[in-house]
Amino acid sequence: MRAALLPDAAVTVEIGDSWRLWETAGVLGAWAVAGLLVAPVVLRRMARRESGSSVAARRERVLRRVG
Repeated sequence: MRAALLPDAAVTVEIGDSWRLWETAGVLGAWAVAGLLVAPVVLRRMARRESGSSVAARRERVLRRVG
């Protein structure tokens, strides 16, 4: 985004006077892959902690407040 939106003169404040687009894309890609690998585990663990009756009770409370 910086390379696309900032003027060319702004590259002088970057490390090595370069936008380092490939390194940035690599880091963002690594974070995306890590998130895609970790998210199912975390969501599955969260779902196991919730019982069906507690979810139903919370839903009923919300529906009573709204309606």
